[in-house]
Amino acid sequence: MRQFLLTTAVLLAACSQPSSSKIDVDLATSAMEVMSADAMQGRRTETQGNQMARDYLVEQATQLNGGVAPDLHAFTYELDRRGEVRTISGTNIIVNIPGKTDGGPVLEITAHYDHFGTRDDEIFNGADDNASGSGALLSILKSLRETPPEHEINIVWFDAEEMGHGGSGEYVKTRLDDRPRINMNLDMIAQNKDGIIYMAGAYHTPALKPLVEMAAEAVDLEVRFGHDRPEDGADDWTGQSDHRAFHQVGIPFVYFGVEDHPHYHQASDEFDTIPLETYRNAVRLAVKTAYVLDENLDAIAQSPSAKTPASTEPPVSTEP
Repeated sequence: MRQFLLTTAVLLAACSQPSSSKIDVDLATSAMEVMSADAMQGRRTETQGNQMARDYLVEQATQLNGGVAPDLHAFTYELDRRGEVRTISGTNIIVNIPGKTDGGPVLEITAHYDHFGTRDDEIFNGADDNASGSGALLSILKSLRETPPEHEINIVWFDAEEMGHGGSGEYVKTRLDDRPRINMNLDMIAQNKDGIIYMAGAYHTPALKPLVEMAAEAVDLEVRFGHDRPEDGADDWTGQSDHRAFHQVGIPFVYFGVEDHPHYHQASDEFDTIPLETYRNAVRLAVKTAYVLDENLDAIAQSPSAKTPASTEPPVSTEP
């Protein structure tokens, strides 16, 4: 476990983040509703619905990015599904935001846009999982374009998370250079009806906790820390979403998510089940955390310790 110390001066550096009133939470909410509609057919990788979701995100991101279209990162990988290995193709969506400072560390802000598709004539729309994180990335992009960051930031929508974290695995293998980085990953941030969201990653990088606490000060949301220790067993989320690929090569991560709920991986994960005001607060938290991490990036970002994830085995499907 890497230990990092931050000085008071560093912790007080985060001063350029936008106020909550300037964060466009309606943009994220609208995007979550669109992406979790039946028309998207559950957004399963390699399907028409997945292509529709990608086209929608590309259109929205292009508009927010001053007319500059995202980079589409097509990839293939081998997936082990119940002992049967097959080739999967997917596409990540990448928006690069230059920083005020050339070179230096990079902040990777990520969420996956795929879900399960259809099964037995039911559509698994995945409003929380993960139209919620995908929508939040649009709000983050808008804020960063209006109030530019100090450092370079990549905003990435990953494909094939539900199929063994394929998109993030290929991104880390092929798209990272040796510059220090941090990953902030958003996956299932909407079903927080009790106003509680978890941040995982502080166990591995303790210096992240005070930064997230700083970002949460002006947000009406309770942030709890945990789900990141080996002794948590199945409740250790370190390897359960796209931040896994970054962690495997030594890159610190901030993961925001909610605990399992009755709609998790069910066809009932619909937009009309989402507590919208607490989701909007989660979006505010994500935007503010992005700025706090950016301001403190030099102190806590780490260079990749390897160019490929530690495991060489084919990814295993995370579908139930």
